[in-house]
Amino acid sequence: MRYVSIFSGIEAASVAWEAQGWEPVAFSEIEAFPSAVLAARYPRVPNLGDITKIDWSEHDDCRTADVLVGGSPCQSFSIAGGRTGLAGASGLMWEYVRAVRELRPRWIVWENVPGALSSSHGEDFGCLLRALDGLGYGLAWRVLDAQFYGVAQRRRRVYLVGSLGNTRCCDVLFEPDCLRWDHPTSREKRQALAVQAQGGPGGADDGGGCLTPWDTQSRRIYQSDGAWPTLDTRARSGDDGRALLCTTDSGAHAAIGEDLAPTPTAHEGKSASYVFSGQNSARAGLSLDTDASPTLSATKQPTLSTQNVVRRLTPTECERLQGFPDQWTDVPYRGKKHAPDSPRYKALGNSMAVPVMAWIGRRIQQAEEVAS
Repeated sequence: MRYVSIFSGIEAASVAWEAQGWEPVAFSEIEAFPSAVLAARYPRVPNLGDITKIDWSEHDDCRTADVLVGGSPCQSFSIAGGRTGLAGASGLMWEYVRAVRELRPRWIVWENVPGALSSSHGEDFGCLLRALDGLGYGLAWRVLDAQFYGVAQRRRRVYLVGSLGNTRCCDVLFEPDCLRWDHPTSREKRQALAVQAQGGPGGADDGGGCLTPWDTQSRRIYQSDGAWPTLDTRARSGDDGRALLCTTDSGAHAAIGEDLAPTPTAHEGKSASYVFSGQNSARAGLSLDTDASPTLSATKQPTLSTQNVVRRLTPTECERLQGFPDQWTDVPYRGKKHAPDSPRYKALGNSMAVPVMAWIGRRIQQAEEVAS
């Protein structure tokens, strides 16, 4: 399978799909640091630059690609932003539609924040669906949370998959049980979960102590041997013997995780700060969160100030929280051998989660094999 990636960032899709032998044909990225990562990691793949200036008729290789993937800017879709919808930066969604119209790949994959579904009371997403439907694509979409795919952070994103001239996209995002009309009752679901839970944190039969993507997303996912390896808080404990790790972007958005590393924040100019605390949550003025940690953020946020010991997550830990290989963003930048931390945090915060993209790629591959 050959694919074109637009709004490429640091190429979570390429990292995810490399194991399947998929080949990137071209990228489109305009920001300086992500472009430096692409140049270092994929020197033979052309970066076509500004998406608004690409004439697709001049790129014959792209016109024969099997897949078009991209996550157009989310700022004006996000509930944390101004909600200006297609009138803001998220209006670049139309460049994605233009690329689909010009390239006509068999498969399309579009990723964005869940706020895209409700932006302009749903009309913005409706515009996207109508445009792609008019180009002959069957469409399926689903909100997936990265914490259920093997990384230690909550990261809910909407994924839209389209298949040209058919509805095989449904087989990618949904399992056969999801498409049944005779759904089990809530009581039957609870009974099934109780049986699965008898085998440990990840269920009786999963073998690895973790949820698989086709399991219910109402259960927590922890390795059977403890916290995920990105950052193990068990080495530090509080007064009551528990290991606590807290993170905050403001006093109102603080969280504590037990034996599980919170997600870093990624923002321009400052690093994410975390504090180990033995105080209980009420005394610290923080809320207890024993599930997976909050999602990465690409917004500018203040550093936590406290009398406790403060420690910043390293860029490598942030790479692991997104599913990238260690040092993926440690590339030469602006004349220096190693990039500074700030652009690495920002690029990782804006990226897709690699394991989710890997799962979607495998499902597309399976659908292709069934069709052949």
